[in-house]
Amino acid sequence: MPLTISISIILIFIAVLAAVGFVLGRARALSVAKGTESSLHSLPKQHGWHVALSTAVPAFILIALWSIGSGIASNIYTNSIIDPTAPELQLPASVTDGLPEAEIEVRLAAQRDLFVASIKGLKAAIDGYIANGNATLADIERWRVDFAPLEARLREDGQIIAASVSQKMLDAALRLRSFDAAVALTGRIAAIVLSIAGFLAGLKLITRDFRARISVERWLIAFLIFASTIAVMTTVGILSAITFPTLAFFKEYGFFNFLFGMEWAPAGDVAGRPEGADGSYISALGFMPLIWGTLYIAFVALLVAVPLGLSAAIYLSEFAPSHARALVKPALEILAGIPTIVYGIFALVTVGPFLQAVVGTTIMPNTVSVVTAGVVMGMMLVPFVSSLSDDVINAVPQAMRDGSLGLGATPAETVTKVILPAALPGIVGAIVLAASRAIGETMIVVLAAGALSSVTGLEANPFGAVVTVTTRIVAVLLGEGSGFDSIDVLAVFALAFTLFFVTLGLNLLAQRIVAKYREQYD
Repeated sequence: MPLTISISIILIFIAVLAAVGFVLGRARALSVAKGTESSLHSLPKQHGWHVALSTAVPAFILIALWSIGSGIASNIYTNSIIDPTAPELQLPASVTDGLPEAEIEVRLAAQRDLFVASIKGLKAAIDGYIANGNATLADIERWRVDFAPLEARLREDGQIIAASVSQKMLDAALRLRSFDAAVALTGRIAAIVLSIAGFLAGLKLITRDFRARISVERWLIAFLIFASTIAVMTTVGILSAITFPTLAFFKEYGFFNFLFGMEWAPAGDVAGRPEGADGSYISALGFMPLIWGTLYIAFVALLVAVPLGLSAAIYLSEFAPSHARALVKPALEILAGIPTIVYGIFALVTVGPFLQAVVGTTIMPNTVSVVTAGVVMGMMLVPFVSSLSDDVINAVPQAMRDGSLGLGATPAETVTKVILPAALPGIVGAIVLAASRAIGETMIVVLAAGALSSVTGLEANPFGAVVTVTTRIVAVLLGEGSGFDSIDVLAVFALAFTLFFVTLGLNLLAQRIVAKYREQYD
């Protein structure tokens, strides 16, 4: 057996074995029944499904859990094999002089996290290098950083690695590669064994009295519970990934200094920053200018999306003939399927220059602005608001429309005084969900709202450029300002952490509104 087995091969094997199990299980049930299916407690196909599910479900669940656990084990192992004397883990005296112990600890932790990430990146690059047929594992084991231009080899092959590779980094990456391969191989062999065991056990259980139908239901319920648990655990994993760096940032910078600060000017962007007592630049990492720009753009987007989307929903639900609805509805769905990067390009090359030509360069000095991003984002949200509102309006009982019209109300009066009040909770929920979607948007604001790296105060001019939370996250994590020190990088996690709870609060608010004010009609 090779050192590694492709996960795709494992999945195909399990799927084929499950299909064979269905066929054999059904045939065995027919054989046990001896031509009299009524003598079986369950139908032959239900026995087949029991064998198939016994073969596939436990193995698939094991693969999913093993994938999650192997990632955790890999992180633990990587931290355990790191040499604490590695130069990459040290801070020069010129950096630590004058810093309090708490800040030094934070910077050392960030340095260690960066080193761990570099090791994992180098391990992935080596995997790709071997997969492309450029070397064997034996060749890799003989590598030395000072023996050959290792970095040049990997980069020429298109692999992404850290800025520089040291011998300690290479040794750790090779050990990590062996560990991950062993863990992956063990999990995949265990999945194969479990799948075969389930296959054999399922066939052995087939008797006249075996309740295969009930067993199939239990397998399906177990799988659904597992799927819902994975969804919840994904949220927990996302939150934990940003929580610990955020707490480290708050420990060093201060929660209230971040939350209520009115200036965002990282030290990596040294232009115009005042110098500290030791000649270094001091970061100002206030959250208020960024969340102001985010909410400002979202507000403009809702001013565009809500009237247009709600009007479209009312027209399609109450007034549009069938042929018009058949044309407009698909057109809105197409608008919803356009990638956000396309909207951003549209804002950058079309909407921005058009608005600047209309209002003039005095009022709008740049094509990027709050209005540019807000208008295009509003266009993107129109089908979102329209679709949800259309569903809510269509859910209002027809008897209410007929009663209103029977009492002499016009169609317009029926809509404004009967339909919309009845559908209002769902419409409000749709608007709040659209606001949450607007706050989390990235690509449109990156291209159309402005890419300033520092900002002071709250920009009130709707034709001025602003900085948003997502813009700063993208800029820093994609490598802008490579001179950023650890506090500036940790601030990005604090931005993501805060934005997570802002959008979570909006979603909970929408659910609360819908649950509290939803009307039940018979």
